[in-house]
Amino acid sequence: MPYIQDNFPKQTILLDQMKRNAGVQFMNDEFVAPIWSGRHGGVSNLADDGNNVNTSNSGRSTTRGTVPVEIVTGAFDISKLTIDATKTSQGAVENMLSAQADKLLVDFARHVNRQLYGDGIGVVAQARNTGGSVGAGTAAIEVVASGTGVDDGRVQDRYGTINGDITPNKYLAVGQVLAIGTGGVDLGTVASITGTSVVMTGSPAIVAGDSIYIVDGSGEGAGTNEFLGIGAALSSSTDSSTYAGVARSTGGWTPQFGSASEALSLSRMESAYLKAREYSAPKDQYAIFVNVTLYQKYGDLLTAMRRSVNSADLLGGWTGLEFAAGAGRVGVFLDYMVPDGEVIILDMDTWTLTQVSDLDWLEEPNAGALLRLQNTIKYQATIAWFANMMCLAPAANAKETRKTD
Repeated sequence: MPYIQDNFPKQTILLDQMKRNAGVQFMNDEFVAPIWSGRHGGVSNLADDGNNVNTSNSGRSTTRGTVPVEIVTGAFDISKLTIDATKTSQGAVENMLSAQADKLLVDFARHVNRQLYGDGIGVVAQARNTGGSVGAGTAAIEVVASGTGVDDGRVQDRYGTINGDITPNKYLAVGQVLAIGTGGVDLGTVASITGTSVVMTGSPAIVAGDSIYIVDGSGEGAGTNEFLGIGAALSSSTDSSTYAGVARSTGGWTPQFGSASEALSLSRMESAYLKAREYSAPKDQYAIFVNVTLYQKYGDLLTAMRRSVNSADLLGGWTGLEFAAGAGRVGVFLDYMVPDGEVIILDMDTWTLTQVSDLDWLEEPNAGALLRLQNTIKYQATIAWFANMMCLAPAANAKETRKTD
């Protein structure tokens, strides 16, 4: 047996494409992006050459958008016996310390990639509203906003199962600490998972429609500890609602958003893309992200309309289907974490991953600098990233929801 077979998904396409700290500055405990919030009011035509120019303005107005620093961590414990016993091929097929460190990074990236599509609230599943048993310590689960929805009233633009591309347990894992209900009032540690239920130690009280959050080892952070991802930036909120502390009524701060329940069509994609393109810079790079069903549907649409099914590339070797709407070459890419039924059209030059510093180990496992846990022969390896996500021009982006095949 030459290696340990890894059967878990590893792709993190959106995370791989994000720029780092582009157009933002880190100040105190937040990331700040200065933006223009209004046009010049002094532009006008003169009625005749003796009239005055309009000097009653002070030029374009400015404001700033801010997002907080979130702390993403990953850790595992390993005993001295396991480290020594797996150093050689006689003891194991793979050095367990190195293997665990490598796979922690993979799962860490997947955890972050999920948040990039999120809304900052972080509800990953819900207790069933109807059907199935719901009792202390065991929750029958379903996709967020199924049935009558979740009890966290802040959740918006989620519509439950559309095409079946996101399973209820997709983001749950044994050992996670989950918070149950609005505000995460009850806690439980995941003991086992099936396709439609999760069993937790700690016997948290569970009722129909309860929100389920992933929280830290202290049981805190439900609804507040995740990145302000695409779900927050490209929401259906308008007018006085805010994103990054800036009102949606501010020029360029309201995204192109649609929620009609319908089969995906090229005309719908083209309309959303062209509306977003108005707010972009001429050389901005666009990319469209969808999940399995809509990726297949888009390919079928091209074939049915006798259009060429060409490929398009992103950085890092990712390849997708070409999308042509007369305003530059764009790719349609498959990401298995795109929320079910969504078509997400991103101006990649308007997005940035904000970070205090690069992701790093608190102590490097393979350098032998592990922290020994007090009074044990166990060691702990931990990584931490102080970061968030920000969109500098939501209007240059678009999101269509509730699209089917």
